[in-house]
Amino acid sequence: MSNIVKVQRRLDFRNGSASHGWNTEGQINSHNVVLQDYFTGISLDTTNTWTVGLPGTSDTIAISQVAGGSVLMTTGTADNDSCNIGSAIIFSGNKRAYMEVDITITDVSGTGVFVGFSDAAGESNNYMAIHYPADSLDTVASDAAGFVIDADHASSSIMVASVKGNSDTTPVDLGVDWADGERRTLRVELVGDGTAAAFYMRDSDGTTSTPITGYLADSVTASTLLSVCVHAITRANDGSNTVRIHSIKAGELL
Repeated sequence: MSNIVKVQRRLDFRNGSASHGWNTEGQINSHNVVLQDYFTGISLDTTNTWTVGLPGTSDTIAISQVAGGSVLMTTGTADNDSCNIGSAIIFSGNKRAYMEVDITITDVSGTGVFVGFSDAAGESNNYMAIHYPADSLDTVASDAAGFVIDADHASSSIMVASVKGNSDTTPVDLGVDWADGERRTLRVELVGDGTAAAFYMRDSDGTTSTPITGYLADSVTASTLLSVCVHAITRANDGSNTVRIHSIKAGELL
């Protein structure tokens, strides 16, 4: 057998528990940077893993003990109150970084959400890295790429958008609305020369994941270090709403 085995899709281990109770012999030693959090701990690690911003009114971000683990973001009570969670600022297009978030939005008509890469882990109150206040695109970050679902936008359509060196790209409407209480997995990959972004989306049952959902050329500065982040904001003067993050995964493709 070759010293290198390349798998284009995935490995599926089924028989470990039926024989020895394990399915891997030897320690896996990953070459690439990998971040994975299923939020299975007693409390959110805000010392070593996550930066949390709570600039709004009565907003919270904390572990919520449900099946499989999660962290619950609760937006502020005042209109446009925002909160955010972000990783260390260590990922970049030069390393072909990727990120993936499994997320549920409870009330789409009263909430704005950004999921993706940004040059800051969080933004000050009333802002997300990229959002649509008064139905107008606003890129607060200097470099960012991600999914935007914003009740201040004309529809609940899922958008992909980016900004490179304070220059906005043209956002793309994916033509899919996010329904209340719907759970989806959102993935962003920095591809090509590290400036382009490919976007993938799948439902909680695992469908709609193979084709590229969206693509933005020249989307970020390849050398700029980025955080993996989720930003949420209260919209339509709707009071506190919740966004549940089931997992966050990130790393490098090289």
